[in-house]
Amino acid sequence: MICHITVTTAKLAESIEFYKWLLGLPIASKITSADKEIVFLGANETKLELIADSSAKPVCAKNITIGFKVGNLDEKIAMLKSKSIPHSQIVQVPNARFAFFTDLNGCNIQLFEGQV
Repeated sequence: MICHITVTTAKLAESIEFYKWLLGLPIASKITSADKEIVFLGANETKLELIADSSAKPVCAKNITIGFKVGNLDEKIAMLKSKSIPHSQIVQVPNARFAFFTDLNGCNIQLFEGQV
């Protein structure tokens, strides 16, 4: 089982608010020390770990995508559109639909509705 996926970000507060807004991910835990701030988002699933680093550059990982299962893909696409966040066309396959976008940290994100 995957424990967490880590993203280092120069925009910690904005990243937390974005994932809470779009996916409803709650803050599971925070770790703060003199030189580090780490926040884990998620409930019972694999966590998204955000590490604050003011020198972090946007990710450019063309072959890596973080997929999130959603209950209503159309609703999530409407939310992205409301903030003018570009996204792919919705792809329809047997038993599933999905779309892609890039978050503010440069991570490739898939919103997935259906059965795996």
